[in-house]
Amino acid sequence: MESLSDYLDAIEDILDGSKAVPFSNKVSVEKDRIFDIIGEIRLNLPSEIRHAQRIIDDHDKIINDAKNKAQNILKEAEAEAVSLTNNHEIFKRANEQATEYLEETKKNARDMRLGAVDYTDDILDKSENMIRETMQNMEQQYKYMAEYFNQTMDVLYENRQQLRGSQ
Repeated sequence: MESLSDYLDAIEDILDGSKAVPFSNKVSVEKDRIFDIIGEIRLNLPSEIRHAQRIIDDHDKIINDAKNKAQNILKEAEAEAVSLTNNHEIFKRANEQATEYLEETKKNARDMRLGAVDYTDDILDKSENMIRETMQNMEQQYKYMAEYFNQTMDVLYENRQQLRGSQ
């Protein structure tokens, strides 16, 4: 399985294929199969996190590339200014453009970092919610099963009492 959605589909398949509890809307599930899927979810959850880390790493590479471009622009502007010492206005304009480019690059880098953090937080939030829902479903199924067995034991006890009373 590749994604959390696949795991949730597997849990749904188990629930759909489970035997119905007579006279109720409950089903009997194989607890070990559900626990196996939860274990797989835990093992594969880091792949989502690694994906988010790759996004952050790409972000850092883009920032470094932008810084290098900005530095190259500044160096070119300085070289041009040296060669055109008679014309101060050209140097001034190149310096302004390089500064604007650097500021824009910094802003883009901040925006990308915030986007990566939001994306990672969103993935972690979804994962947490899916696991929480799975645990709640499992707890509910366990309650239904315990209730069913308690009712069955009560019926058996009553039948035995009736059987003893008719002797």
